[in-house]
Amino acid sequence: MTDLRSALAAWCASYVRAFEAYDADAIAAHWTYPSLTTQAGRSFAFKSDEHFSKNTSRLLGFYKAQDVRRVVRHIVDAQAINLDTARMTVSDEMLNSADEPLAEWQATYIMQRVDDAWKAVMAIADGEVEAWAARGTPLGG
Repeated sequence: MTDLRSALAAWCASYVRAFEAYDADAIAAHWTYPSLTTQAGRSFAFKSDEHFSKNTSRLLGFYKAQDVRRVVRHIVDAQAINLDTARMTVSDEMLNSADEPLAEWQATYIMQRVDDAWKAVMAIADGEVEAWAARGTPLGG
């Protein structure tokens, strides 16, 4: 379990760096395709990294408008499902340019090891939608 948690922590650190760089293609490279995200009772399927990257570019535009400059992510829980599949729950906190918290939430990922690298297959991101809405800046709105 320690090796799994370490590998997933490395994935998270790389993912956060991609978000902080506002690099949609680097974010998309952390996923395998097709992939699925759920948000506020809706599911979104992505057939390719290009499709995912295009959607992520819109999300990054929203983050820029909110002055997100730093992301803090911690693994809350991780569990092996089998040798090459895992589930992890993370807590995310978005901070602005003054290092003040903007929003925080938890999300759950289904991960799969592909060619010796962990990739996200699915994310349940309902908490993010709720966190931004509570702040008065609805995601997608």
